[in-house]
Amino acid sequence: MKGGYRKKTLIVLAGLLGVKLAMLAMSGLGPVTAMSPLPASAQESAPAAQAGTDTKGAPLESGGKDSAKDRKKEIKPGFLDIEILQEVDKRQKEMDKREEELKRKEERLNALQADLDKQINELKAAQAKIEDLIKERGDLEDEAVKRLAKTYSSMPPENAAALLQQLDYAIAVRVLTNMKERNAARVLAVIPKDAAAKLSEGLVKKR
Repeated sequence: MKGGYRKKTLIVLAGLLGVKLAMLAMSGLGPVTAMSPLPASAQESAPAAQAGTDTKGAPLESGGKDSAKDRKKEIKPGFLDIEILQEVDKRQKEMDKREEELKRKEERLNALQADLDKQINELKAAQAKIEDLIKERGDLEDEAVKRLAKTYSSMPPENAAALLQQLDYAIAVRVLTNMKERNAARVLAVIPKDAAAKLSEGLVKKR
């Protein structure tokens, strides 16, 4: 992430250098202007220009072209370099500040993710425990139903039918399912027709 900010900083620096170099060229301080020799006429007139007079000794007008050129030449390359460095330093500090903010946000997100993962693991453990209890309860119920079916099978059909009608419908069907078909048929034979029909329907679906 930090490499991306460094790359952006170099791009900004290159752009600012281009602008400053253009300003230098416009102000007459570019490399070509600085290295070009002065013509002879200009060399002769230079002392006069510095003294504030023209080549004939007459004073130069303050609002003339020579005055504008002098003001442009007052811009020094060193000052522009300092400006560039200050601007780059300002941009770099802004990028560093933003990077620190992103790091803090990432740390908060990582902490939230870790807490969420912990809660998910706890829920999975609780769910597994509940499923084990349900399975254990189911096994106990199956064992109890089998014992009850065995008990009813050993009773006279009339007694077994009387007890079976007092049970919950779903449990009664399960008891009949665990009985041998011959014993279940004897019990159903002595149960009232409506109740026997309903139990028989449940028995068919169960088997």
